[in-house]
Amino acid sequence: MTILITGPESSGKTTLARNVAWALDGYFVAEAARDYLNERAGEYTLTDLPIIWAKQQEAEAAARATSASFILCDTGPEVIRVWAEVKFGTCPAEILRATSHSAYDLILLCTPDLPWVPDPLRETPAPEQRQHLFERYRELLPAEKTQVISGTARLAAALHFVDLALAADP
Repeated sequence: MTILITGPESSGKTTLARNVAWALDGYFVAEAARDYLNERAGEYTLTDLPIIWAKQQEAEAAARATSASFILCDTGPEVIRVWAEVKFGTCPAEILRATSHSAYDLILLCTPDLPWVPDPLRETPAPEQRQHLFERYRELLPAEKTQVISGTARLAAALHFVDLALAADP
C-alpha cells in the first residue's frame, strides 16, 4: 500500500509520515525538494520543479522496489503544483500530468491547524494563506482516496484510515 501524506506547509506531514511508517514497519520516502533546495540555499525557479518531481518519483520507485508492505510518501506532485501556482502563477506540464492521476492507494491530507514552525524553506506563514492552500489541495486530490487528518491525535487517525482502506480492499 502506497500512502501519500500531504498538505500545506507546517501541517505535520513529515512527522506524520515518519510516525505512520514506523507504526506500520513501512518505508518512509522523504520529500525530495528539501535536499534539492538545501543544496541551492533555497533558491529555485520554475524550471527546477520538474527536476524536483523527477527526484521524488525516483525515491518512490526505489521504495516500491523494496517490496515493503507500506510506503509512506512525504508529499507528492500536488505539493509541487500548488507551490508552482502560488509562486509562479503557472505550473509545468509534467507536474499537471502527475496530479491528474493518482499513484497512491490512500491520501492523508493534513489540515494546517498546528502552530506554524519557522523553517528557512517555508514560504507561506500567514494563517489565512495556509487555509487557502489546504482548500486548494482538497480541490486537487481525488475525493475517493483522500482522508483529512486534523487535531493532535494524527497518528491514531491515520492508522484508522489505513485500517479502513485495508478492509475495503478486496
